[in-house]
Amino acid sequence: MALNSKVLLLALAILSLVVGAYEAVLFSVGRLVGLPFQATWSLVFLILLVLWVDLDCRERKNIYRPFEFGFLVFLFWLPYLPYYLLRTRRAWGLLWLIGFALLFYCGYWLQWIVYLTR
Repeated sequence: MALNSKVLLLALAILSLVVGAYEAVLFSVGRLVGLPFQATWSLVFLILLVLWVDLDCRERKNIYRPFEFGFLVFLFWLPYLPYYLLRTRRAWGLLWLIGFALLFYCGYWLQWIVYLTR
């Protein structure tokens, strides 16, 4: 099975939910994840997000991709991601951006839910 942007997006969503659930379970027993885990997850999330942008861009013929596109997206992901989403998806791009932010902060949201339901 070839890796495409939908499969990678699904993997990103599932991993985000698993990591968020792990953080919430630890929080419910009075512990927090360590800084190395948070740093590793942030890097993994960023790499998966950049890979998704690269694969999604390959499926669109109206986006110019220089040779070093993946590396440039990795370096400048913060300004490029909103631009890319708004350019390719117009108004829906803003919802995509909010969705990616919610996936990244899934652990924090689930910890708040645990805190508020105690």
